[in-house]
Amino acid sequence: MSIQFKGNHSIFDDRGEVKSLVNSVVQKMDPHVTVESLRKLDFSYVLSLSRKDKIQELELTREEVDASWGWRSGSIDEGLIRKIEEAIHEF
Repeated sequence: MSIQFKGNHSIFDDRGEVKSLVNSVVQKMDPHVTVESLRKLDFSYVLSLSRKDKIQELELTREEVDASWGWRSGSIDEGLIRKIEEAIHEF
């Protein structure tokens, strides 16, 4: 039995998948940074990253998240990587 999705399914709509995507990128850059929270807005996600006692917010657009659909096979949007990198450097 196969499951068919009606309409467009997007990685953006799967909160757990988005958190796993961001966490995998963050851990490769700095294993001391953690994803504390994730909230979905209409067209973006706002994440709170923390390291020690500092917190940094990061906003990722729907386009950046959807462009990283194949993240498990290494296909991650450059803009998304750059934003995460900048947020980590701000610590």
